[in-house]
Amino acid sequence: MLDHLSNGRLEIGVGRGGVLEAYFWGQEGDEAANARRYEEVLGALQAGLSNDELTYEGEHWAFDRVPMRLRPLQQPTPPFWYMRNPETAAIRGMNCIVVGSLDTLEANVVRYRRLWAEHNRPLTAQGRPPMIGLVVHTLLAEDEAVAIADAEPAAKAYGWNLGAPRRLEAERRGLTQFTQRADSGVPQRGPDRHRAVEERRDLDASLQALAEEERAERDRRRKTPGGLPGFVVGTPQSVVPYFEEYMKTGADYMVLSFQWGSLTHTQAMRSIRLFREHLAPRFALADPFTFPAPASAAPATA
Repeated sequence: MLDHLSNGRLEIGVGRGGVLEAYFWGQEGDEAANARRYEEVLGALQAGLSNDELTYEGEHWAFDRVPMRLRPLQQPTPPFWYMRNPETAAIRGMNCIVVGSLDTLEANVVRYRRLWAEHNRPLTAQGRPPMIGLVVHTLLAEDEAVAIADAEPAAKAYGWNLGAPRRLEAERRGLTQFTQRADSGVPQRGPDRHRAVEERRDLDASLQALAEEERAERDRRRKTPGGLPGFVVGTPQSVVPYFEEYMKTGADYMVLSFQWGSLTHTQAMRSIRLFREHLAPRFALADPFTFPAPASAAPATA
């Protein structure tokens, strides 16, 4: 229904979550069982979106000719996105959003493109080029000192908020193995973390061939401006080198987060205005406040 109401603008993000959350919720604490449950949910979801009836038989769920009364406008389904893991995204024919630095982004782009070519046709099921990009938490101001002063408490609040669901649930259940401080001397042991199919360190050969001086200069440009790791903070002018380096990674998409942590609506709108006025024209980006063409029209790139 949402795909029809938005004239074909619905995009679906999926992910199988973490083993730690599965442990909290009383499901399997091992990675293999977690993965099987996720694969079933995804398979049933995609089958239901792309057929008039849903018939699916799995270990955990089964459906027998369930009517799908309203098919999505985009065929065969709306585009799917996967978070963090470029291997899974590419193998399953999904677009991908990653987190990290520009170096890890470049490595992820190389791996994603190679695996996409091995497992898929050149275009997605919707007839578009596959996309991969990075989440960029951004704060802009006319004065760099003001931007940094606004960003520092917001970054601390963001980190606190990000860990709150796990921390609060662990405290509520008395799971001290998840709440002990690292420096407490108490061994910390929980469910094994998910590991990607391959380590995401697949840097392009051209990067390896850079001279030491060139690599040092590139690394300097790729540091997040403003001095807060993981956040792009400053004036429209001071963040230009970072975005120039972003364009060189081969990524063709970017998620700009303008309101995070304790930032106010006014601060977020200031960042949006400055990005729109100064950075979007510089990098020939489409105006983010204009809607894309309807799904029935020829796809456009932005």
